Amino acid sequence: MSWKHSITVRLSLAFALLTTLVFTALGIYLGRSADHHMTELDAHELMGKLVLVRHISQQAGTPEALAARLSDALVGEHGITLTVDGESGPLFNWPQGSALNELAKAAVRVGESPVRLNVDGKDFRIVASEMQTGWGEPVRVLVARDIRHHTDFLDQFQRDFWLALLAASLLTVILGIVITRHGMHPIRHIAQTAGRISAGQLGERMSEDKVPPELAEMTGAFNAMLGRLEESFARLSDFSADLAHELRTPIHALRMQTEVSLSKSRSNDEYRELLLSNLEEYERLSTIIADMLFLAKADHGLLIPHRENVELMPLCERLVEYYGLLAEHIDLKLLGSKLRVQGDRLMLERAIGNLLANAIHHTPENGSIRVQVSEEDKRAVITLTNSGPPIPPEAIERIFDRFVRLDHESEGSGLGLAITRSIIQAHGGDISVRGLLQATEFSIALPCQESAENRG
Repeated sequence: MSWKHSITVRLSLAFALLTTLVFTALGIYLGRSADHHMTELDAHELMGKLVLVRHISQQAGTPEALAARLSDALVGEHGITLTVDGESGPLFNWPQGSALNELAKAAVRVGESPVRLNVDGKDFRIVASEMQTGWGEPVRVLVARDIRHHTDFLDQFQRDFWLALLAASLLTVILGIVITRHGMHPIRHIAQTAGRISAGQLGERMSEDKVPPELAEMTGAFNAMLGRLEESFARLSDFSADLAHELRTPIHALRMQTEVSLSKSRSNDEYRELLLSNLEEYERLSTIIADMLFLAKADHGLLIPHRENVELMPLCERLVEYYGLLAEHIDLKLLGSKLRVQGDRLMLERAIGNLLANAIHHTPENGSIRVQVSEEDKRAVITLTNSGPPIPPEAIERIFDRFVRLDHESEGSGLGLAITRSIIQAHGGDISVRGLLQATEFSIALPCQESAENRG
């Protein structure tokens, strides 16, 4: 199994990638939201401290009083750094530490909008403001908050999130493979069913009862394909058997005649008679082979008629006149209007001639044959009706199949009607047959070019 081309792996990786992208976007959003929220909390606390210092500085009458009150107000505060600088120097620092001078230097240009600064490897959020004191001296107040607990929390959050995301991605791949393989079970079942199918087991079909909706169309199409293959194989098998039977008869006759002739010495006239008899069998074989090649072309769509304007009435008149010589005791008549079609004249003559020859063969003495050319729904219809016993209903469905002969004493090959149907279908037409009361009617319908009276 090539994992590179596996649908299961591809779907699982796609699900994992989608999950990773979604959770990554969610993690970034949550991280930014948490940082923004903490920034707002720090800003709110820093501004509150500025307001407190401003209130105390306006009420304090001396620097000492200011320092005392600020010390009392900041008791219990953690992470807050506050400096008050007057004109003569620092007035108050909270708490005492080495970072105070560095903070004061870094916050020279800081205003009342909170600013994040890194001093001595520590992160601070700082605000500063100029104020007036109760004793009249202006002072600069700086308030800073150590935000390491915030940054440590966000760093830990990000580490935990990325680890959870990695675990979720791996879990998604594993579960995706399991779920996808389970979901692919109907496809494996189809593959197993297809693996059991062979030329001798074309009757097997895939069950469509429990097939997922996504595979229902494919299953139906596959079953339909199997049905067509089964029908084609059955027809091919029947055709092969019929062809073998048809070829065996003349070949057997040739062999028997030759063996008999060679069994003893013969005169020249006897050999000449043998060769003439063999020639008839060779012609029969040649006709069968030529007809089979013609039908093979038709089956593969290689029967492409030459297109020309064909007048149907003159064509039928010539055929009726020609085949009328064979119908000595049969009333053969042609009726109809002048129509023309686009098609191959020789092919159409062969198709209609096959119907006429078939009708003459099955029409009893003193019977009648009527050939009529008419127009129906912008189609040229050639109807050929011959009197006599109608075709049995069970034979009508297979009358156009190959090697079908209702009269087994006939010398024909049983390919004439099959060739006729192939020619008519190649011209975009239809052919049908129906049994009437003491008569049989063949109908050919071809796309009509135009009425002869309407030609320009």
